[in-house]
Amino acid sequence: MDTVHENWIAKELGSYERLTGVVVTLVESLLKVRGIDYLAVSGRTKNIQSALQKIDRKGYKDPAKQMTDLSGTRIIVYFESDVVKVSDLISQVFNVDKKNSLNRDDLMSVDQTGYRSVHFVCDIGSARAALPEFNGLSGLKFEIQIRTVLQHAWAELAHDRNYKFSGKLPRDMERQLYLYAGMLEIADRGFDGLSSQIDSYVENLQAKSKEGDLSSPIDSISLQQFVEEWRKKYEYPLEDSMKQDIGELVSELSQFSVNNLFELNKIIPENFSEKAKKIHYTTNIYGLVRDWMLIHDWRRFLSDVSFNWAIDPTETAIFYEFLSRQATEEMFLEFDAHERRILDALESGE
Repeated sequence: MDTVHENWIAKELGSYERLTGVVVTLVESLLKVRGIDYLAVSGRTKNIQSALQKIDRKGYKDPAKQMTDLSGTRIIVYFESDVVKVSDLISQVFNVDKKNSLNRDDLMSVDQTGYRSVHFVCDIGSARAALPEFNGLSGLKFEIQIRTVLQHAWAELAHDRNYKFSGKLPRDMERQLYLYAGMLEIADRGFDGLSSQIDSYVENLQAKSKEGDLSSPIDSISLQQFVEEWRKKYEYPLEDSMKQDIGELVSELSQFSVNNLFELNKIIPENFSEKAKKIHYTTNIYGLVRDWMLIHDWRRFLSDVSFNWAIDPTETAIFYEFLSRQATEEMFLEFDAHERRILDALESGE
């Protein structure tokens, strides 16, 4: 019987390997189109040995119909709400075998916690199977597993990778293990709730912006929102760095006594976008906001703001558009002196 099964697997394995690649590529593309952030999408195809071991372990009589995980894809997202979005997406684009698909939340009793992930058994569906690029994949089953980052961490720690926590532990140790798993679950839901709060905050900022309300305090979210709307308004070719951490920039603005969006709007040099585009000057959010501060009052910036960067010599033309040549060259000399002081302090270990 093993020979029969081995022959079947050997014959079909190439198709399943191709299926895995197709599903991973398709899922990644769909997630990007839908704007769903994810940590990773990975695929694997069982080899002959592991497939035979499972057939033997499960006692499959007809593995061609009973075995659904020769091809598997795992999707790791950040928040529980993303799991719902991805689940809806999978249900829309693939033919889901509902009988063999499950959400492990539904299988656990109310006093349990632990390994939790959404699990689909699918095929590509008749419409997609009719397309030339999916030729030969019709009816082949594959599994899709969806986890949050914390669910994945729990699974890797307690089941998939770590032998210490697998199997049956002594009662007190097992109790601790599931207590910590419960803490992960609480954190998972907390992060998801905080993510929703941030989304609501962004929507509120957008609504206030449409009304011309610039009273919001400056933080990483409101600053990025403001700069992005400014970019769109003036069609300015801002280099893409909007999703990077800009906490340092927020701190510099605070030291510069710019603490809300109204105060930030006041220091933007008149016709900045027009003059910058005229000399083909582009930068990112860091350079843009720092340019605004320096042009507004570079002496106060040097006096009041703690920073550890230097002016890029290749990006100095913008200052000549707003400052006199004498003031611009004086600024460069003062920044050079500041940079030397920083380097001397580093070399002396201060």
